[in-house]
Amino acid sequence: MFSSKIGQIKAKLLLLVGKLIRTKDPSSDLLDPASDNKLKKCLTTLDLISLGVGSCVGTGMYLVSGMVARNVAGPGVVLSFLIAAMASLFSGVCYAEFGVRVPHTTGSAYMYSYVTVGEFIAFVIGWNMISEYMIGTAAGACAISACIDAMSGGGISEAVRNNLGTIIDHTPDLVAAILTILMTMLLVAGVKKSLLFNNILNALNLAVWVFIMGAGLFYVDTNNWTSHGGFLPYGWSGVLSGAATCFYAFIGFDIIATTGEEAKNPERSIPMAIIISLFIALTAYITSSMIITLVVPYDQINPDSALVEIFQQKGAHKAKFIVAFGALAGLIVSMFGSMFPMPRVVYAMAKDGLIFRSLARVWPYTGTPMVATCVLGVTTAVVAFLMSLNVLVEMMSIGTLMAYTLVSTCVLILRYQPYNTTLVELLPESIRSACPTPSKEIATPIDDSRTTIHSKRTNRVESSDSEDSPALNDLNHLNQVQKSQRPEDLDLLVPNGSVGNSIYGTVDHDSFSRSKISGPFLKILDKIMTRLFPYEWTVSKPSTECSGKFVMKIVGVLYLLIITFDLLIVCAMPALESGDITTMLLFSMCILGIILCLIVIGSQPQTKCDLKFKTPGVPLVPTIAIIVNIYLILKLSILTLIRFTIWMILGLLMYFFYGIKNSSLDILPQSFIEMKMPESKKQKALEQFKEDFSRANLIENTNNVARSYLSLPLDGGMGIATMNNHSSGKNGNNENSTDAKWESFD
Repeated sequence: MFSSKIGQIKAKLLLLVGKLIRTKDPSSDLLDPASDNKLKKCLTTLDLISLGVGSCVGTGMYLVSGMVARNVAGPGVVLSFLIAAMASLFSGVCYAEFGVRVPHTTGSAYMYSYVTVGEFIAFVIGWNMISEYMIGTAAGACAISACIDAMSGGGISEAVRNNLGTIIDHTPDLVAAILTILMTMLLVAGVKKSLLFNNILNALNLAVWVFIMGAGLFYVDTNNWTSHGGFLPYGWSGVLSGAATCFYAFIGFDIIATTGEEAKNPERSIPMAIIISLFIALTAYITSSMIITLVVPYDQINPDSALVEIFQQKGAHKAKFIVAFGALAGLIVSMFGSMFPMPRVVYAMAKDGLIFRSLARVWPYTGTPMVATCVLGVTTAVVAFLMSLNVLVEMMSIGTLMAYTLVSTCVLILRYQPYNTTLVELLPESIRSACPTPSKEIATPIDDSRTTIHSKRTNRVESSDSEDSPALNDLNHLNQVQKSQRPEDLDLLVPNGSVGNSIYGTVDHDSFSRSKISGPFLKILDKIMTRLFPYEWTVSKPSTECSGKFVMKIVGVLYLLIITFDLLIVCAMPALESGDITTMLLFSMCILGIILCLIVIGSQPQTKCDLKFKTPGVPLVPTIAIIVNIYLILKLSILTLIRFTIWMILGLLMYFFYGIKNSSLDILPQSFIEMKMPESKKQKALEQFKEDFSRANLIENTNNVARSYLSLPLDGGMGIATMNNHSSGKNGNNENSTDAKWESFD
């Protein structure tokens, strides 16, 4: 009796764990018959670059550069921005790789974690991204309101205080709330209209930047870098502390990754836009920091509005108003950059059923998630109305840093996994069997007139000696030949030649040579990055499941060392500076352990697959990104941790009372889809299929097998392939799994 209850509890726990770690097949969205509920594909690479630049440059150039120069680093703020840019670039290239692995999807790190790590982690990341974007938008609205109020001599805030009073010693920010509502209306109007507004403001911001560079040259005094304490008045410790602050100025490139469903060519546009926008932001930050510290001594800089006030201090009053106008445009476009991705993350989560599905409704006239945009816009307006700018700034960034850390970790681990698309497949069978993670395989044909592709859900990892595999292996040649010919929207899951497995967004290394990044700029960048961080610096032997699991264990040890290392830097810096022997010994052991882990991981074979963009220097680059992100998380204030705890309690209530029951993975659709092969492609398909089978000498009558498998009548009729849901299993055991392979021919 007692053992029976224990068994029931264990079964329920395994089922719960299975639901928490179940992963999503991104191609399921593409096969969703409700195509009218999709976002419009209308964004070009230039649009994505504009989004990335606008979300970063505004606050960083006009606020962060002067603040860091005055309080932390002096003229060394230039080096702080360089260090921060390198750290941001490491996270950026990890995002770029996932943008190629999981294209044509919206949701950024939320979707990346959903298809690789599991549902619960994806929900936590997505839930905190919503909070970050909401707080960032409210902070941007309050900053714009403060700028407008300063131009009016404080008259607006005084009028609001006299009429509405104060709330907890804070004057309600009516202007910020109105600005948020207006921005919401702009986003609802459509992506192209919103981007036109964004591009105009970016152009104004660029024009003002050019003016600052030109006008500032007339007031440059190189003595400001040699006197007043020199170039590094606070030493290298000030430069490093400034780099931690400057890192937040680069946060914003992840907005690009939320547009995968709306981008016309996400595999190419997302990595290109991320890298280019980071370089443009770095150029703007360094040049503006140089002008600020060369025109005015660092100890005389106004930290609240440095670029505006340097011209005031030099008596150029007209130039001050021009720069103030540019600052206002920069803050508005930065606010737009925070608000633009927020409804898209909500749309992705609602579409998956993890939050209320009504939030996933798309307005057909504009192709935008109208319900999510309006609900979040009103909520953000209330936050901006009630909370002060200082409080909002203190509460930012933990969700974004968590997302950066997760993406970098996934790149580090998945690069060494053989054929596995998710981390769930490496878990024990007792847990994996309870988790409905999709894999891919083809069922045998049932008649000679049409082919049925059975859809079932399982986590069983197929092997070459499986009882189901002989018929499937016969078609691997056809699958490999046609990989580059499949439709764009079905190019998410490309089989790697091993039954039941595929790698997101990749092509089998043995079938195709490495894809060269198109375009002159990216070719040069690819050459430079390859020389700096070689792609092929690992062993040439193929990766195995044993090597993949071994890498996961080493990554676990690496995480413990990184957390200890960052805790020492954050909490024991005085002891390190004083030379405490115990602290120094522990610090040295952490550094040595991290280096040894990197050497061990680097000696393991990587998956031989080809991507249009790969993170260079794995495992070094993702590891540096993880170290930086965890360090910044540990540096956050107590107020941020309290906000995170309260927000997560609300999120857990949402997930366990609604999301886990209404998840799309918990409600498997019983759909029936027909796919027709164009007439012009049938003959070539038959000829190629014939040739492959004749080479292998697998089947005597190739023509009959091809016609049976592909349903292509030789009399010129139209072949039809039907996909429905079917449960089957080995030895009579039914399993839940969704498997399908898609072919197309040119």
